[in-house]
Amino acid sequence: MRAGSPCSHRRPHQPTRSLDSLRRFANRSSRTTRASAPRQPGSKSDLWVPRRWHRWYDRSRNPGPASSGRRTSGRIEAPITRCHRETSLNARLTSVRFSAARRRFASASAASATIAGFPAIVRAQTKTITTTAFGGIYEKHYRTHVIEPWEKRSGFKVNLITTGGADQWLTSAIVNKARPEIDLPFLSLPVTHTAIRTDGVFLDLDDKLIPNASQIDPLFFDYFDRKAIGFNYAPYGLFFRTDLIRNAPSSWSDLWRPEHAGKILLPDTTSGGAEETVVIAAGLNGGGVTNLDPGWAALRKLKPAVQRFFKNNNEPVPILQRGEAAIGAWYSARVFMLKDVGVPIEFVTPKEGAPIGVLSFHVARNATQRDAVLDFVNFALSKTPQEGFGNAIEYGVCNREAVFTGRARERVTPHNQLMRIDWRKVDIAKISERFRREITS
Repeated sequence: MRAGSPCSHRRPHQPTRSLDSLRRFANRSSRTTRASAPRQPGSKSDLWVPRRWHRWYDRSRNPGPASSGRRTSGRIEAPITRCHRETSLNARLTSVRFSAARRRFASASAASATIAGFPAIVRAQTKTITTTAFGGIYEKHYRTHVIEPWEKRSGFKVNLITTGGADQWLTSAIVNKARPEIDLPFLSLPVTHTAIRTDGVFLDLDDKLIPNASQIDPLFFDYFDRKAIGFNYAPYGLFFRTDLIRNAPSSWSDLWRPEHAGKILLPDTTSGGAEETVVIAAGLNGGGVTNLDPGWAALRKLKPAVQRFFKNNNEPVPILQRGEAAIGAWYSARVFMLKDVGVPIEFVTPKEGAPIGVLSFHVARNATQRDAVLDFVNFALSKTPQEGFGNAIEYGVCNREAVFTGRARERVTPHNQLMRIDWRKVDIAKISERFRREITS
């Protein structure tokens, strides 16, 4: 270290950073250095690092008169300065190879950075498939009724990724389609429709590949042009506080009743359901997916009566617990969670039908263990795991032959009461932008 350098107060010998430590440091620092330090062409590093890191690393591998790096005990140490701090690189960086596509994905989002690198371990295990799902209680019942029974039956292991979300999982599938990191992305609407419009990424499905597809309601298979197949669903309908609303709602049009002014909760675009609300409002007023103008007009009239457009699914909880709102639109599972903790609330499937949030399987075309992935999907869609999962979590499932019992029978909206919205005819991004501009602003 030069005398009088900005970092001269630091200890002269810093420990060499491990690969994992360097990856975490790079993901943090890249936010501020990426614009000024583009990715080094031809880099053999396993992740994106600033250009100056490569320069110092190259000098340290080939020490010359201009090199300030030194070799100590088989370890290369080279000075790296960022924000007046010194670190060092480990020569073992060259032992790992990742594709450029994987590096791009790792920089796309924090969630995808968590996923990157994981499949390197997975591929070393020949009898393993990688899929995704949502965490919490969903993951618990999914493991119990689907994953664990299939593992015992097949001899394979399932690596389940619960970090990130549908957008990140689809990004990974597209960027890494030649060598997928995720064999079976588990996606939700409306991301599903982006997926099925993307050529060359996912396998076209049929009854030969998935025999149990014959037991699945066409609403959850043909609806996706047979490029994906549904596993379970949650209906989007009305809720009301039973102690505050005298006459239970039965139609979507009941939201516009004058006595509900100031008591209504509706979702914003960030919490799911806003786009459905626009389509529903259009249908009530003579429009539809190809003519949303009547819906926009109706929502502008309703806007002053809405107490809040909630931005996430936690916002309504204290409001409804305190009785500050009495009616609105939400997904059934959220309503029943409140009911189960003592809030006097009920969910209603409107007579016009309830739009659905569907979770669907998408088989990567180039999945390493494609036959095993298809077998997993076929098993997950069979009657026994569908019944077990649906009754445990009280969500709708897509197998027509599944039988609900007890409380699940009362809470699950049957297939014939669901509303189909053809999202292929709708520009979801434009709806979301206009909703924020005209309705929630």
